[in-house]
Amino acid sequence: MTIKLLIADIDGTLVTRDKAVTERTREAVARLRASGILFTVTSGRPPRGMAGLVAALKLTDPVAAFNGGVYVKSDLTTVLEQKTLPPAIARQAVDFMLQAGLDVWVYQGADWFLRGPEAFRVARERRNVGFDPVVIADLHGVLDAPIKIVGVSEDTERVARCEAELSRRLGTEASAARSTPYYVDVTHPEANKGMVVREAARLLGLPLEQIAAIGDMANDLPMLTTAGLGLAMGNASAEVQRLARHVTRTNEEDGFAYAVDAFILGQPPFARTKLGLPPRTRACLFGLDGVLAQTSSLHARAWKQLCDYYLRRRARASGQPFIPFDLVRDTSHYFDGKPPLEGLRAFLDARGIALPESTVHALNDRKAELLVELLRQEQVETYEGTVRYVQAARAAGLRTAVVSASRHCAELLQSAGISDLFDARLGATPPPEVYPEVYLEAARALGVESEEAVVFEDTPAGVAAARAAHFAYVIGVDRLGRPAELRRHGADLVVTDPAALLAQDGTPH
Repeated sequence: MTIKLLIADIDGTLVTRDKAVTERTREAVARLRASGILFTVTSGRPPRGMAGLVAALKLTDPVAAFNGGVYVKSDLTTVLEQKTLPPAIARQAVDFMLQAGLDVWVYQGADWFLRGPEAFRVARERRNVGFDPVVIADLHGVLDAPIKIVGVSEDTERVARCEAELSRRLGTEASAARSTPYYVDVTHPEANKGMVVREAARLLGLPLEQIAAIGDMANDLPMLTTAGLGLAMGNASAEVQRLARHVTRTNEEDGFAYAVDAFILGQPPFARTKLGLPPRTRACLFGLDGVLAQTSSLHARAWKQLCDYYLRRRARASGQPFIPFDLVRDTSHYFDGKPPLEGLRAFLDARGIALPESTVHALNDRKAELLVELLRQEQVETYEGTVRYVQAARAAGLRTAVVSASRHCAELLQSAGISDLFDARLGATPPPEVYPEVYLEAARALGVESEEAVVFEDTPAGVAAARAAHFAYVIGVDRLGRPAELRRHGADLVVTDPAALLAQDGTPH
């Protein structure tokens, strides 16, 4: 879906380490406006602390300060809405952070209150926000309606521990999240960046799918996971990057501008490209089973041969009745869309059979042998639409690879007569936790980055793996009538066949 609004964090995202707004960032914001895409910012900063950036980027839409604790017009003085902490909760948070050895800052009204003007990070914060703090001996005197309370320490592990403990103690009464490794922010429970996204959607009448968000810290996660498109900076933590849809470059490498061009302005509508892909695409990676080839019946028959042979022997040895493998029900329930070993374990468990892992692997190996025997007897049928799409992709100069969970990928391609359509072939039986690495290996084999490649997959596990590896675009191929499940696992688009991206004359629908 086309993005209509981009919401950006400020520190670590829009500005460099020196708090500068680069020329490329200014130009990227201008390109968003020229393309009709709205742009605004949200930050843990107070409204007055955003003045320089609002001016530099010529922002005209409302902005969310204090992580959504205050919504103000772009003049930064007209308050549209604010969410304050109850005094009792504020006192509890302040007392805990002081006892834990953190310095404490309180933001209330338009002012910034603290006890020690020479304490860690005060001078830096003064430069960032552009105004001086009010020094006060007792912070309890300014807790009538605080918008944000900040715990500060150069001991980053202490800050992390305090974040966890504050979250436990305050529960649903307040939100506690680190805005940098040195700060933990306490705000109203609805003053978080996820609510900023929802409030923007409500005010502008936009579905969440049409909103993108970009950030770098843990307190950005609520907006990255709420927005339809979450983008992480290259300087973000591994956890933030893992949960984002795409990862851009660092804030020292104009990562914001790169993200705008690559992931916002460079996304479909499909009319931009002949193949219905993002313009930056250099390669396509295709799943084999269910995307390119109709191998499900062959796999099902191989499983039936294996399981019936084993179950018959077991029944004879135990004197129990032989219940054969049901070609339709057992295949669908235990094996479709799952890695072979996972499906076999599930089937055995359903039959009440516990086997050593070595025996399970031996059975799986025997099934692979049975599949090869079937391949010698029959030709694998292909999905004509996918083959036509692969041919069109290659004609357009894109590199192509095929990825399969089967160790007999080469034999399957040979049987189907499509081996010559691929520059790289990866066949393996990896555990689910390394699926993303398999796709990344395929991209490396083609000499491209993940952000330059598109993945076509038909299983939820395959879609999730491609998304976890931050591929530019993930297309779910729905052969089984489960589009919602593929979308839920991360598909950017779901089609019944890749040929749906092409019209009869080779141009997009």
